[in-house]
Amino acid sequence: MRTTIHYDGEEYIVPRHASDLKVEIEAILATGQAGWLRVNHGRGQLKTADLLIHPGVAVGLIDTSDPEHVAGEE
Repeated sequence: MRTTIHYDGEEYIVPRHASDLKVEIEAILATGQAGWLRVNHGRGQLKTADLLIHPGVAVGLIDTSDPEHVAGEE
């Protein structure tokens, strides 16, 4: 299981399902206040990063855990 997150022109990786991340992001937004989402950044040696989630910020989630996933097919 792995999800790639697109945020502010960068890619981040999280070892969780996209559906779990959607729930967490929706919970942050439901508070009406900004919140932090812990992710990994980089290639090879990953570094921990925190993304600020708030209304109006664009966040894209791609489930990259399935090696047979083909872009454009759902």
